[in-house]
Amino acid sequence: MNMKKTFNGGLILLSLGTASLGLAKEEELVPLTQAGQKIEAHYAKQLDDLRARLTKEIPFDPAPTTEEARDKKFDFPEVEIGKDGKDDDLSLEELLTEEEEPGKEPPSQEEKMASFMTSDKLDDLLVKFVVLLDATPRGLAEFGQQSKEHFALVERLLSNHELMKRMLIADGAQAKRIRHGYGPARFGEAMEIYEGILKTNSKSKSGVLNRLALAIALEHALPLKQTNPLALEDAAETVDPLKRYLHYEKAFLDGELDPTFKNLTVWNLRMVVNGDEPDETLAWGRRMLRNFRPDHIYESNFGWRYVGVVSSNVQYGSGDVKYDRPELQKYQNILMNGGICGRRAFFGRFILRSFGVPTTARPSRGHGALARWTPGGWCVNLGPGWGSGWTATRYRKDLDFLASSKARKNKGAFLEVKRAQWIGDVFGEKRIHGDNDQSLTFNSLVTLKPDFWNGLALNAQSKIIKDLKEVTLEALGEELGESNKATIAQQVIASPVDPKEHKIARAENGSISIPSVAYSNPTGSTREVLSMKSFAGGMQIFLPRFAPEGLTVMRGGTWKGEAGACASGSRMLSGGYGRYENWGLRAAMTPPAGKKPAKELTLDLGDGVTMEFIYVKPGTFVMGGENEKGGRFECVEVPRHVVGLTKGFYLGKHEVTQAQYQVAMGSNPSRSTKNPDCPVDNVSEPDALQFCIRVSEIANVEARLPTEAEWEYASRAGQDTKWFFGEDPSTLAEYAWFKDNAGGKSHPVGQKKPNPWGFHDIYGNVCERISDKYHKDYYAKSPKTDPTGPKQAIKSRFGYKVTATKAGKYSLEAKVVTANYDQRIKVSANEGRELAMKMPFTEGVWQSSQPVEVTLIKGENLLNFWRDEPPQKGVAIKEFVLTPLK
Repeated sequence: MNMKKTFNGGLILLSLGTASLGLAKEEELVPLTQAGQKIEAHYAKQLDDLRARLTKEIPFDPAPTTEEARDKKFDFPEVEIGKDGKDDDLSLEELLTEEEEPGKEPPSQEEKMASFMTSDKLDDLLVKFVVLLDATPRGLAEFGQQSKEHFALVERLLSNHELMKRMLIADGAQAKRIRHGYGPARFGEAMEIYEGILKTNSKSKSGVLNRLALAIALEHALPLKQTNPLALEDAAETVDPLKRYLHYEKAFLDGELDPTFKNLTVWNLRMVVNGDEPDETLAWGRRMLRNFRPDHIYESNFGWRYVGVVSSNVQYGSGDVKYDRPELQKYQNILMNGGICGRRAFFGRFILRSFGVPTTARPSRGHGALARWTPGGWCVNLGPGWGSGWTATRYRKDLDFLASSKARKNKGAFLEVKRAQWIGDVFGEKRIHGDNDQSLTFNSLVTLKPDFWNGLALNAQSKIIKDLKEVTLEALGEELGESNKATIAQQVIASPVDPKEHKIARAENGSISIPSVAYSNPTGSTREVLSMKSFAGGMQIFLPRFAPEGLTVMRGGTWKGEAGACASGSRMLSGGYGRYENWGLRAAMTPPAGKKPAKELTLDLGDGVTMEFIYVKPGTFVMGGENEKGGRFECVEVPRHVVGLTKGFYLGKHEVTQAQYQVAMGSNPSRSTKNPDCPVDNVSEPDALQFCIRVSEIANVEARLPTEAEWEYASRAGQDTKWFFGEDPSTLAEYAWFKDNAGGKSHPVGQKKPNPWGFHDIYGNVCERISDKYHKDYYAKSPKTDPTGPKQAIKSRFGYKVTATKAGKYSLEAKVVTANYDQRIKVSANEGRELAMKMPFTEGVWQSSQPVEVTLIKGENLLNFWRDEPPQKGVAIKEFVLTPLK
């Protein structure tokens, strides 16, 4: 038996208090001046007069009949009390039913009141009453007492019945949320914003731009906090509504918004203009997506238009969130560093607002998601379907929001829904926003029924939805004063692809321009090189992001480890959770090109923190250890093999300290010993890589993790023994903190003796991350010179056949858009030496990469491009340019 519909054990008497459910706690009141008190009394009298007149015009008796008493508040079950088969037992229905006189059945209360929902006769009185009720005389007095102009604004609003009706159909002015309710609606502030916009530009007086102005006025009546870059200390704290209007007006007239923007209602537009981002960030969003992933703009499936960039380019995971940069705005950081469901949904809503598409938060339990408008209705992105969550609007339950959005498609019929709600306000009913309104839940077994007029409103809304045969959003009619020219996206889609876009061009000075789409020999997955129409004209390609595969190797042993784990040839696999209290790093650095490297080098990281490096010359050594079996943390260390390093490098004199990590990263994750001079610990692989990137930016160098061969070469310091001091571990304590002497914790760097080449703590303290990935068979087949570990998968391989009229050296650069730092593309000319092209962080605009020097032969040349060394993020490429060098 359904317990929600049934009571057991007899008639249960229930009573309700007079207080409505879910009323807001009263706001802290602004003191009223003498003028304010007069204004409050003025509007309180108007409210009372309107209520008296409307109750006289509408012959509604809120007192229920005996028959209605049973169903007025509670959704009672069809329960028969004491029914045991005897004929004289009566049901609850029979007990509560009076004898009716024979003859024609009188009309029901619903039938009597139906005409008041369909007629607009009382609309002028109703809308003024509801505005006064929602704003409250006190709220209007607080606004009106500020100046004569403020009072005049309210008076003009209350005399403009058509404007008030438009406002109320769009759910009225914003109000401050207080616990489970709301304070007074800010209609005075909304009127001030609306008139301010109308005075600014005549275009705002009609069509979608007028609806836009009204939406901004209603939504920004309560100032909206603006989220600025942390480094921007003097930025505005709240969004400027006038600037927000001008931003969208310009974007609309310039054809930058979605073509459906011109048909949006005021209610839908409110969910375009309510973002926390600065206007310049909205402009960045459009610019970035046009250049970076234009295919998401002209996506034919409207449900994934624009927001598809979340799936393709906003990585899932919270590990990189700590790398957010203070000079970037929140949404720029999300694109760069990703996030879990919440941040991804935030970015999805932002990019939709950027292009003028309505969207609202639609979270569900334990999951962030978003809902977005489409011409066919609202749909959910990035989360479970409708019925699984809630919204931050007046329609708390998502199904109530959806129902309202559907009913609004029939503009005329939906007015009956609002009219019934307004009349309910007159008679003091609790306003209900949907069948799932929280105030309708009495307890887990019983639901309440809405009061009469709100019940009529919900019934009317249900009928509209049922009668709609299609959900396609129709145009709103003639749009006055609007641009009819095609949007930028429509122009791009309609433009034919010129065959010249695939043609390599040569200039008189010998330079060669290579359209990125002219590649001739892509290999691997076709999804690794994506061709698409470009908003910059012609075509472009996109190289998707990809992550590292496999586990890294750790070196040097730790304060927890035995002496044997500290040997030069000992290796540890970075299994487990990715970071521990005895895992750290030692940084390496590639010497600047064209300069003779100094024996030692000190970097200034700022705040009085420095970092010392020692130069290691090229050389040859025997690499490897003793272990022959692998495991969760164990690595195969055989066979021992000869390795030659052909390039010198810098290696940190000490392990990276907590002070150095703090100044570069702005945090200290260490868990062993909190001390600025102790090595940083609890560092993951992405943490270590990001630290090197930050050091590179701070000191204008190329900092990185050492390769495994570089680390072991520096550790051995020219010796071929187990430890650089020999085969006997008895003197290890002079050089290292390990299990026998560390006392169960890390220690400040540099307290032990260095190895012969000057490196401190190369053994023990914390184990050190290196750049190589692990494979058990790698030592048996690794290169004899400059090994870098098992090769990562090579992605995005493509090439170009280029004819040069003159042999010689050429400068090669690419025109690119990136959303992240430290991106690279590898290139080789005629299968020669591979070069790394460094990509700039472009913030969504086209820029040229740093040039590299390639050598071409006269005649046909083959330029091969690819990407490796993950993690790599997305890169858009328009063209490559070869310029002859003199």
